[in-house]
Amino acid sequence: QHYFIQSNLSLMADGVCAVSNSTLQAGCREDERWYLFVVTSVIITFGGGLIIFLLQIIYDKWMKLSRRMFPNFYDRDKLEEGELHNKLRHYIVNEVISLQTNKGMVLAILYFLFNVISVTLYINQSDQPLEQCIDVLDTCNWTLYADIGLNVFFLFHFVLRLIAAPNRLKFWFQMGSIVDFCTIPPCALALIIERNWLGMRFMRALRFMQMGEILMTFNSTGTSIVQLLVLMLDFVSVWLFAAGFVHLVENSGDPWANYANARDDKFTYFDSVWLTMVTMSTVGYGDVYPKTGIGRSFMMVFIVCGLAMFATYTPYLYEFYRSRSPYAGRYERADSKKYVVVCGHITYNNVKSFLADFLHPDRGDRTSRVLFLDNKRPEPELTGLIKRYFLSVQYFEGSALNHNDLRRVQLEHCDAVVLLCNKDSDDTKSEDAATILRAISVKNYCSKARLIMQLLNYKSKSFLQTIPNWDPINYRDENICISEFMYGLVAQSCLCPGFSTLMVNLISTRSYIPGNGKINENFDWKSDYAYGCDHEIYTVMISSDFEGMTFPQAAEICYKQLNLLMIAVENFDNSGLAINPLKEQFTIRKECLGYFIASSYKDVCRARFYCATCLSDGIEIGYKPCKCRLEAVKEKRAKVQLIPLSEHKSPNITESGLTRIGSVDSKCSTATEGVQLRTVRHLFSQHSTKSSSVDRNTTAASGMSSTFDPTGNYHWSPEKKFEDVDLAQQVKKELYFKPDDPEGINQRVAFKYIAAEKDHELNNHIVICAFGDDKTPISGLSSLVKPLRASNLPYKKLKVILLLAEKEFLLKAWKELRHFPKIRVLCGSALDRNKLKRAFINRASMVVILSNYGKRMAYKDPFLLDKEPILACLNLPQVAGGSAKSDTQKPVEFIAELVNDSNVHFLDQDNEDEPDIELHLTMKFAQGCCITATALDTLMSEAYYNDEVMTLVRALIAGANVPEYDVEEEEHAGPLQVPPNALCGSQCRVIRIKAEEQSLSEHIKGKAYKDVFVELLQKFNLLCLGLHRAIDWFMDPSTQHKRFVYINPPGDTKIVASDYLYVIVQTSKLQPPTEVMLNKLRDTMLKKGSATEADSKLMRQTKVDTDSGVPVPLEDTSCIYPV
Repeated sequence: QHYFIQSNLSLMADGVCAVSNSTLQAGCREDERWYLFVVTSVIITFGGGLIIFLLQIIYDKWMKLSRRMFPNFYDRDKLEEGELHNKLRHYIVNEVISLQTNKGMVLAILYFLFNVISVTLYINQSDQPLEQCIDVLDTCNWTLYADIGLNVFFLFHFVLRLIAAPNRLKFWFQMGSIVDFCTIPPCALALIIERNWLGMRFMRALRFMQMGEILMTFNSTGTSIVQLLVLMLDFVSVWLFAAGFVHLVENSGDPWANYANARDDKFTYFDSVWLTMVTMSTVGYGDVYPKTGIGRSFMMVFIVCGLAMFATYTPYLYEFYRSRSPYAGRYERADSKKYVVVCGHITYNNVKSFLADFLHPDRGDRTSRVLFLDNKRPEPELTGLIKRYFLSVQYFEGSALNHNDLRRVQLEHCDAVVLLCNKDSDDTKSEDAATILRAISVKNYCSKARLIMQLLNYKSKSFLQTIPNWDPINYRDENICISEFMYGLVAQSCLCPGFSTLMVNLISTRSYIPGNGKINENFDWKSDYAYGCDHEIYTVMISSDFEGMTFPQAAEICYKQLNLLMIAVENFDNSGLAINPLKEQFTIRKECLGYFIASSYKDVCRARFYCATCLSDGIEIGYKPCKCRLEAVKEKRAKVQLIPLSEHKSPNITESGLTRIGSVDSKCSTATEGVQLRTVRHLFSQHSTKSSSVDRNTTAASGMSSTFDPTGNYHWSPEKKFEDVDLAQQVKKELYFKPDDPEGINQRVAFKYIAAEKDHELNNHIVICAFGDDKTPISGLSSLVKPLRASNLPYKKLKVILLLAEKEFLLKAWKELRHFPKIRVLCGSALDRNKLKRAFINRASMVVILSNYGKRMAYKDPFLLDKEPILACLNLPQVAGGSAKSDTQKPVEFIAELVNDSNVHFLDQDNEDEPDIELHLTMKFAQGCCITATALDTLMSEAYYNDEVMTLVRALIAGANVPEYDVEEEEHAGPLQVPPNALCGSQCRVIRIKAEEQSLSEHIKGKAYKDVFVELLQKFNLLCLGLHRAIDWFMDPSTQHKRFVYINPPGDTKIVASDYLYVIVQTSKLQPPTEVMLNKLRDTMLKKGSATEADSKLMRQTKVDTDSGVPVPLEDTSCIYPV
């Protein structure tokens, strides 16, 4: 009953409102007063502007007159400072209407929303007559009160803006002010004359344009989105304004026609919206069109404006939709799988090798996802590569310098950040600066992020100290200098041919197992080479059963019983990394990390679970803990007292009992011990001669003859002038100072004498051919010479280095090479055969041909980047005095640096490689005759998965202890004098031993590889890594020219006379290790009676060859080192 009464009352109220409204409108249609609203707006607009103009003139005149009459009283600065209206204006500008404050932001948002509501009310009332009579006291007309409230707010906002305006006259005639004049005064007039006129309330739509300022201030979205919203708001504002004007004039009619042509049909606001849209879009269906003269005139103007608007906005809209990248999303972690973020120079050629190695199936469960972050869209080739690895690779468009983009990829949760550089850059310093800047941005965003970065110039390592929170110990940050690693490989290849291929294959993850590890019966070198490529370097905590053993004993057990090649060990103490240590130098402790060469990580796990008890019982060592170990673990756990979970710190152990490699505690039982072990390794890598009990102040008079640089890593000599080492320049000087002789006898004799003296030095030397001018970067040349002058090489074994390049390039490079001994230069080009003959390449032990680093970016065809090295390589056989195709002529040993991997087939005229074959499968790479920077991309994944291996690789490649930071302050500290035969730096080297060498032939030739491995390890402490075998090893040795690197061949492989063995030899600070081997060999032969006293006397007069590492008879050195 109550509900029924309320319903009846509401219906009665609606009926009363309808009756009263109809009564009012009946009298209102007879007398229209719309002109009063228009006149009011016009008078206020122009009248107010006139008043402001006059007041401004009067004020200016009064101020000028007052200053003349009272100059001391009217100080304008003090006057304005004390004026009330200026203080009020300052407060309104800075506090009330400024979008930089909360008050101003709230006021701006309210003003925009109220404009939207006002336009909505107008559209709601647009189906009613334009002019209506109203009852101010009528409570049924809620729209009237809403409109009054909105206009009161608009008036308040207008007053604030008027006070804050610096130029009020200009402000009075702005668009926003005119909109207020056309809407606020009519509302006030409606209350006075009790008539409401819709009129120009549609102009409130023009205030929608203000929303762009609010969005810009919020900065909550991207700039492109804000620009699009601003364009859309401008379009909607003009569109609704034009529709409202057409609606007004079409329903009012023309004044000159006495408003008789007003539309009789119901022309709604939505009809006006439809008309303006089809007109603006130049479609013009014709179903709706204007009938009044004013409407048609307006539409003619509007068509032109609409076309201009469409022509202006269309490019912006196209650019916006084109710029909307599908790679602009956010990474969502669906599971707990680790991932790395790769930034920097992201191209197809730059990441192809990295992805193939990083996501290799041999990684197993350790494989992480890869998120690429670059500021440009991927190229089509890179897009195809990403789709190939779509399950593990995602691409995001952004910059490493923008923290918002780093937040999109959730960098704070990633396992590591990899920074790639542009290896083809002309300006190495600028490229390294960009890489370091990205590293700083990453560290500023997340200080604990692990960084693995590439650098081109070795001098850029000094900037690593400027990177915040750079910590190789706690955060395992790693830097990989491309020039140091690549030219270190080239330098070691000069001393040990094929070394570059050996190391690149060991740090790369590849899968190929021909015949399941059995001997190849078809004599196919490719199968043997691919078998060696399947081996990589792995690390694992070895079993406690190795405790107390020496390294040769443990290495023999691993090789014979576990089929694993152990090359180094590392105890948890201050001993550091030991590579093939001597028996008396190293003893394995309980917590020991082993470095192995194996085909997979699963095979290396057998060293973790090695059990001597089970092996003696005939039980094969598997990939899981045996019963003995499980029972020992149970007994150990039973004795352990239980600790609350909140206080327990468990080691990072997997379900299989293996320590996770690459984790913080991958080398010991606790995280603290892991940090301590990394600290020991870091100090070992920073080792210098300061710890070698050698006094820097000792003089040469005390028996000191060898001279090292301040770091103790390289041989040093006093500074030499460029003219003193230039072969051609020295001959010219002698000819210039010789007295004139009419017959010219003295000059000819002098020329022959000097040439003969220099030619004696150019024997078994190293020729380095470079291309460039004074603008070409030389960062790689110093990194190439340093390993050849490493302090672990005896001074007398240093080979003469001859640099062949243009004089401008050599003069620039000489600044970094002037303190290295035994360096000669020859000005010219390697493309000139006369210069190659003058360099005596036929007597050189190795010819190095470097790429041209100048103007690389200028070449549009990538195949032309290697034109100079290729042509120089093709010149070598002809200059050496024969053709490479000859069976009697020994080819020139060379190694070439290439930029493009596809150019490797140009180096071999007898190329039998398939087209589009991978670089590591080509003949020249297997032979060790070429190297590219892309081959080192696998170092990034190696540094991520096995960061322990980087110390081992650096020691083998650099031939010295390369510091993480260049010690620039010690550059001019003076030389370091050490005793003769003293060897500093890295205490190991990889050398090549010939199998048919007379002194070792009985231990090598004709035996199986496994027997040779054990015998050389136990008797001479030589650790075999593999073979450098001839391709046609089963044929006549005199025709065997081409060789390939055969890593860790099967144990049953027979050693033939033409084979070379790669072995790791341990050096000594007091005596070269090869002399120790020689003494052992001599004593062994004397005990057996196989050598007579004369032979023993001859052997005592032998020396050790640097190339082969075996003793050879001493030569007459008077011709090689002339007095």
